[in-house]
Amino acid sequence: METNYQFTRAYSDGVVGGSAGATARSKGFSEREQAQEGQYIRDLEKEKLRKLKEKADAANKEVEAQKQRMADNGDKDH
Repeated sequence: METNYQFTRAYSDGVVGGSAGATARSKGFSEREQAQEGQYIRDLEKEKLRKLKEKADAANKEVEAQKQRMADNGDKDH
């Protein structure tokens, strides 16, 4: 006895009951998501600025140290 089975798969158009993805499309969710993204970007920028300030402070300290060494060497020449 031979049995032939045929299977088919039905796909929906993505709208099931009209509520699929409703949360992602809701105004409150979108505003909250935008606010979180904005905060994330502000935090990243703040961290970048902090690191740049540290580098600038270190460079300024090095410049001052070089100036001091030059001044000390100038005093030795006279």
